[in-house]
Amino acid sequence: MQRFNKSQIKNLKDCIYRSNIHDARLEDSRYDRGQKTLYIKAVNPIHNVGISMIFVDVKVMISIISNELGCSKTILSLTVEEDYSIMQDYTRICGERLDDSLYLLFQMFSGDELHIVFRELVIDIAR
Repeated sequence: MQRFNKSQIKNLKDCIYRSNIHDARLEDSRYDRGQKTLYIKAVNPIHNVGISMIFVDVKVMISIISNELGCSKTILSLTVEEDYSIMQDYTRICGERLDDSLYLLFQMFSGDELHIVFRELVIDIAR
């Protein structure tokens, strides 16, 4: 298991690049509102890899649903975003600060997107 926070953004980008999360299928996701923790599990059958992610201290989570054709369970890309400007309105409403946060963007084959801003990420990659 690897843990990442804002100071380890380069290492997180490397980990995601090597994880084979692209083309993985979402198997499970759960959000614990009281703990502000999101759990996501994905499996890439092409590379026979399981990826479990725990997002700790979730500050903002936005799901954008597209009307495009395609699988909404298959991850097209996962990127570490460094431009938080799209989140500014939401953080002003919630009163959250983003100084110590990471921002990941999941894009699905269907065109759906999941934006997550959080303090720490725990990743477990099982090969």
